Amino acid sequence: MQNDTLNDIAAALVAARRSGIAADDTPWKDTALTPEDIHTVQERVAAELGWSDDPGAPGAWKGGGPTPTSVAAFAQLPPVWVRPSPGRLAVADFHRLGIEIEVAFRLARDVSAVDLAARAVHDPAALFDAMAVSIELVDSRWQGGAQAPAPLRMADLQSNGALVLGEWRPMQAVDWRQQVATLAIDGKQVGRYQGAHPCGDPMWMAPQWLQHGVARHDRLPAGSVLTTGSWCGMVWLEGPAVVHAAFEGIGEATLTLV
Repeated sequence: MQNDTLNDIAAALVAARRSGIAADDTPWKDTALTPEDIHTVQERVAAELGWSDDPGAPGAWKGGGPTPTSVAAFAQLPPVWVRPSPGRLAVADFHRLGIEIEVAFRLARDVSAVDLAARAVHDPAALFDAMAVSIELVDSRWQGGAQAPAPLRMADLQSNGALVLGEWRPMQAVDWRQQVATLAIDGKQVGRYQGAHPCGDPMWMAPQWLQHGVARHDRLPAGSVLTTGSWCGMVWLEGPAVVHAAFEGIGEATLTLV
């Protein structure tokens, strides 16, 4: 992809972030972006907005993919929009309010190319020390929202708006087929989900994330976080609400939108 085009897409996303006005995605509706192009745009936006001032600090990443046999996609999230539970966010800061409830995992130690060469990723769970319930707020900086071209949505941090992380618990063996999660809005349960992760084991993407992070940043520092995809599909909210997610035996998280 021409560098000018990537710069233009990144500039549109930066302007949308700064102004709060969604960008017009139609100039690039037929633009093909490679995974490399997408990550380049993500990193240019992060650099312009000061999200990457300390590249050695642990960060939070969004991961996703349709099946365990596919190539997963990743986006490093802005630290300013990653909050501990109970999180509190202003509705006015977002264009749409999509909710996903997930499980996140935390790296126990630095992971470098040497670790990957030593085949440590063949037992990826051994590299993580903790797990937590997470609530992702899904939003878009494109006027087309969920109808914007998929490559542009991927470049826009996979439509991440914010991430709320519950209390960290030590890693434990989980029968993901039996795992139960619940979602409540304003104190009323709106969904109960058993074994509902679309790929079964949410850790399926961990080896790909380790490879991706090390390839682009030389290492992933201890404390880096991977959140692993929705158990509830997408639940759209119309305005202020209190969102509560609970995973039996793992924990809970709360997001208040005001």
